[in-house]
Amino acid sequence: MSFAANEPPDSLLAALSKARIPAENHNFIRQFTAAAHIVSYRAVEHTSQPYVIAGRRGGLPDLHIYYGYTNGFTSKEEVVQLAGPGAPSRPSSRKGTWYVEYPVTKVRPAGERVRNVRREGGMCECGMQLSVTGVCAICD
Repeated sequence: MSFAANEPPDSLLAALSKARIPAENHNFIRQFTAAAHIVSYRAVEHTSQPYVIAGRRGGLPDLHIYYGYTNGFTSKEEVVQLAGPGAPSRPSSRKGTWYVEYPVTKVRPAGERVRNVRREGGMCECGMQLSVTGVCAICD
């Protein structure tokens, strides 16, 4: 992985802090990144979902470390080898890779949908539906 002369690679802790990864997950991340023989870390801060790119040697895909999960593992077996047999993992949307969830996560279970949170106003005494602010278009 190449970096511009004025952008040295980050340490793991610095990159995790820049990407706003919860401190509760740092030890878990430190364990599997040490086992994965990471050669560089770089925080990507300019997105709505900041993350860390952890460069690996040997042509293996970079690990992308997000708030509640990391993706880029080549197989379920690699997840078990690096993160342990109890770590929850699934195939990633990043083609051909797997992800592992952290103890503190925002990952939704597979198949769970965002529920509709559409708001509706109540009913006015005149029979018209109120706006969500509680104002009646007829009476007020």
